[in-house]
Amino acid sequence: MSHTVYFGKINNKIVYIGTTIQKPSERFRWHRYNGKDLDFEIHKQFDNSDDMLNCEFELIKKLNPKLNKITKRKQNLNRKLTAEELKRRVGEKEWCQSCLKRRVNKGYSKCYYC
Repeated sequence: MSHTVYFGKINNKIVYIGTTIQKPSERFRWHRYNGKDLDFEIHKQFDNSDDMLNCEFELIKKLNPKLNKITKRKQNLNRKLTAEELKRRVGEKEWCQSCLKRRVNKGYSKCYYC
């Protein structure tokens, strides 16, 4: 499985930085279907999710693309969590203590969905 960091550009200017563990062309098609009519370009591919997410976060901090919504922290890896990962999140204040899947704002113990 490939872990990919990619750029979305308008007129050769980077306006979006994203990651995917899908086949990149499928992810780009999804973006276009959902209204992001950008020119996509693969930046780098990794063997693991940690390196991919770290690279994305560093690029977002450095380039400040206007279409990225989450800019103050690393993204979550959007995949099914293992029982071990869920168990590790119990008691960690940054994770919803109801579903253990979503981050919470400082001072809260549950996400907006729970």
